[in-house]
Order: sequence, then C-alpha cells, then structure tokens
Amino acid sequence: MPLLSLATALALGSAAPAAPALDNLFAVAWRRPLVVMELLEYKPNEPAGPQVDPSTGTVLVATRDGMVRAFSPEGNQLWYYEGKGPYIAAPGVGDGMAFVGGIDGQLVAFDLATGRGRWQYFYREEMGSQPVVDSGTVYVATLEGTVLAIDEKSGTWKWHFRREPTARFTILGIGRPVVAGGVLYQGFADGSVVALDAKTGAVKWDRRVGRGDYPDVNASVQLGKDRLYAASYAGQVVALDPANGNVIWEAKVPLAYKSQLDGDALIVVSNTSVVLLDAKSGRQIWSVPLEGVPFADPISVRGMVLVANGRGLLALDRKTGKRLRLFTRGSGASSAPALLGNRLYGLSNAGELVAVDLK
Repeated sequence: MPLLSLATALALGSAAPAAPALDNLFAVAWRRPLVVMELLEYKPNEPAGPQVDPSTGTVLVATRDGMVRAFSPEGNQLWYYEGKGPYIAAPGVGDGMAFVGGIDGQLVAFDLATGRGRWQYFYREEMGSQPVVDSGTVYVATLEGTVLAIDEKSGTWKWHFRREPTARFTILGIGRPVVAGGVLYQGFADGSVVALDAKTGAVKWDRRVGRGDYPDVNASVQLGKDRLYAASYAGQVVALDPANGNVIWEAKVPLAYKSQLDGDALIVVSNTSVVLLDAKSGRQIWSVPLEGVPFADPISVRGMVLVANGRGLLALDRKTGKRLRLFTRGSGASSAPALLGNRLYGLSNAGELVAVDLK
C-alpha cells in the first residue's frame, strides 16, 4: 500500500471553480469529486465522512474506494493514500499525525503535513470507529467489540479490552471511544457501557443500560461536566455518574441509534425521529420526523441541528425542532460533517467532498 509523494498528489489536486451562494443558510465554497462511480453501482454510500484538524485546517476524508485524502482549507489536495478496502469511520487527528482504521483490520498512521507513513498496526477484526488520540495513545474500537490501545509514536500494542460477541444479530456499528481524566468510556452491542483505565485497560465499572431484543449501544457515549450519556437501540437513553456508572435518569427513545451532547441538551437520532432531551432531567423538549434513515452523529452549530439522514443533511432549528431545509448534492449524505469555525465539510454518497460556509 504505497504512499504517494506530496508533489505527485498536488499535481492531481487541480482546483475546481467555486459554486455560487446556495441560500441564506449555506454557501458552497468549493467541491471536489473524489470517487468514480463503478459500472452497475447502485445507491452508493459513504459512511466514513471527513475530519478537520483544528490546528492547521487540513481536511481528511476516507472513502468507499479505499482512499484517504488530505486537502488544504482552500480545497487543494495535499496527499493521498491507497488502502485495501472501504472505510466506514472518519480519520482521527492529533499531535501532527493522522490515523485511519479500515475494515481490513489495518490502523495506519501518517504525518499530517506530508502524508508520509509512520506505522501500520494489524488486528484481525474490522476497525469500526474513528481513532481517538489522548496522551500518546491511539484508541480505536472494532465492529466485533474490541477496544485497542496503540502507542501513538511507534504503533505498538499497549492493551486491548474485548467484549465477547452475543449469540444474536446485532445492529451494525460501534461508537468511538471517549477518553477523559485517565478513563476510557465505551458502549457495546450487548447494551453495556464500560469504564476502563486508559493506561492499562483495567475495568473500573461495567453498567448494562440496554434492555430488549436489540440493546446495542452504537452511539458514542457523551461526557458532560458530571454526567455520562448513553443511548441504546432498544430505547433506553440514560445519564450515568461517570465515577461509578450509577443511573441518574432514564428516558425512552425507541430505536435510538446516535446521540450528541449539546450544552444543556442531548440530541438523539432514532430510526424515525430526531429528539432533543433536557440533559439534566431527561425531559423531552421536542421530537420531529427524521425524514430518512439514521447514519451518523448529529452536530449542533449556529442554532441548528444537522443530521445526515441518507437523503441529505437535514437542518433543524435547535430551539424548536422546526425543519429549516434539507441540504443535498443530489446523491444524499450518510456521514457526519466536520466543522471548523463557520466552515462545514460534508461528503455526499456519490463521493463528493463539499466545503460549505455557514452564514
């Protein structure tokens, strides 16, 4: 899997003209078609989506054709890497490096500026989450329920924690690890949320929150100031005490798939709706139809909640849930956009990277 030189990659990254303003919410700054449609390819899907480095503004995107690409904020391609299979999770960034995990079991580290390969780590499971970097360690979760801790500089194994798979069908996906204060929090397909020592992988506490036929906690757990939030596909949405896993409150959102903490509220995306809950009490503030299928984490920006629903990026008013518009490039969107300042980066299901300025 060779890494191409920066000069070669730059030569391939010719700029396209900027699109005109779209409406009073969004203006397209630039767009780059990345993936060539295969013959007989039907309803393509791009679940991984982009990531943006907050220090440099470099945009990373991993796509279904096995490619990882880096772009400048102006849309110039900086480098690319050709992997072996499709990606289902966005790249991670940290300390001047980029990390991407594929369903081929490869976790690969790059120099963010040049694309030079640093190391590769192979594990015989499909990498399903975005890699997370904290205190010199890269953490990633597999679709089979393993959390891996890999040394950031050398790519060597530090520890792993495995939740044995259940003898039943599970909902595809796994949330990214959350690390804070020396503790890693992770949800699993059996409905449990586990707190691990981030240095050793030792279990601090283990709490079963999902109950029912499909208890999967596929949503990334959300950590607030003094509470940890988790959403189960079976319908249980809970606030936990991060210190011991004790339940503070529980709310019901059937088929909850993704969630995002936004200040004093928790945004939950289910198979049928987008729900806003009061983070302190669990009280429902509003609920509106999803108008599609849940795929990715919602985000909140400039008074809006943005949700990828397959058809596009659904924009809702944060206070009321009122539908503002559906932003789409025609093929829809299944991945979460990346945000830096007023610039939003989204990936369409056709494999087009779009930079959008919020007005």
